[in-house]
Amino acid sequence: MEIFKEKVLDTLLSIDLWDVVDIILLACAFFFVYRFAKKRRAIKLIVGVVLFLGLMLLVDAVKLSALGFVFGDFKQLGLIALIIIFQPELRSALEKIGGIRVFNFHVNHNDKNSVSAHYVIESVSRAAQRLSTAGHGALIVIERHNSLAEYKRSGSSIDAVISPDMLCSIFYKGTALHDGAVIIRDGRIDSAACVLPMTSRVDIDSELGTRHRAAIGTTEVSDAIVVIVSEETGKISLSIDGELERGFTYSTLRTKLEDILVPKDNAAQKQKSKIARSSKGGKKK
Repeated sequence: MEIFKEKVLDTLLSIDLWDVVDIILLACAFFFVYRFAKKRRAIKLIVGVVLFLGLMLLVDAVKLSALGFVFGDFKQLGLIALIIIFQPELRSALEKIGGIRVFNFHVNHNDKNSVSAHYVIESVSRAAQRLSTAGHGALIVIERHNSLAEYKRSGSSIDAVISPDMLCSIFYKGTALHDGAVIIRDGRIDSAACVLPMTSRVDIDSELGTRHRAAIGTTEVSDAIVVIVSEETGKISLSIDGELERGFTYSTLRTKLEDILVPKDNAAQKQKSKIARSSKGGKKK
């Protein structure tokens, strides 16, 4: 009981408000690191590092001198080794943090921006359907909070009003801008023929080409949404947070984009207005 009182009760009674805040912040940090790494190969590296650290603790506990001598050198170089091992993941996380924009048509929830988001969704979905039917490949990036300025500079600046016809014209075979990605920013076609970063993952289906790998790579380093139309199969895919979903149609792609881009309060308000108009029309009849 004395040990319990000293180690547990006294410790609990000594916790103040700042200790609680510290624990919550640490828990949030662990949660975000886990969520960032779980869908990437980093989670396997983390498990390997944890097992290695556990082995080092075991060696110290049982006093294995030979292994302890070998692991002693690793302790000195451990931090540098971790930075080298997790370099791609650290770069990706820092790019996401450093590329955050303050203003974005998805962030501001006023009526004008909501209409802009709906128009972007309709244009992208309609264009993807038409390009799929025509057998033309496409790579359409919708920028959100993280800036894609680094990749926009690799293409040609357009700054055009978005429409299905404009997107289909850009990706039409033989045009100067069809080979590359279109980046949509603030409801407009910002640039075309952009070069995107390729993913370094090795667990991707071998059937996927450079468009799909570039889409996954872009969503690994940013919060952008990428719509892909396969030139070989005509299948429509969508990549977000480093993951790829395939087999979309016009209607399913539009629904998926609305779930991601349209604020829930605006979507609910729009649905209520539609129901109200329908009931009002029924009463008039």
